[in-house]
Amino acid sequence: FRVDPGTGVTREIELTGGNVSSGDGLLLQGKRLFVVQNQLNRIAVIRIDRRLTHGTIKRLLTDPLFDVPTTIDDVGHETLYAVNARFTTPPTPATTYNIVRVDVRSSHGKGKDDDHRGPKRGPG
Repeated sequence: FRVDPGTGVTREIELTGGNVSSGDGLLLQGKRLFVVQNQLNRIAVIRIDRRLTHGTIKRLLTDPLFDVPTTIDDVGHETLYAVNARFTTPPTPATTYNIVRVDVRSSHGKGKDDDHRGPKRGPG
């Protein structure tokens, strides 16, 4: 959806090439929109027209390390980080959470689990 910040009026963006069910995190990068499809363990890459009225799904990024990704961030050089929420894993004090580095240029992520880059955290 596109929202007019002045009026609050929303309009659906016409989408071809599939749908973005289970859509969660969004990242707009120029004319590319990335939609994290959490329960589907993938990121849709959508080409958006300049008026933000129509988009076409160009490809789906997947990675075997995705475990219900919910949000993404751009770190430059065609690289994203996806945060795994692990909703299918019962949380315990020992449950770890991680991020996955995703190479936008490939058809799937790099398979690089970057859990070691930050402190292990419990639920929350």
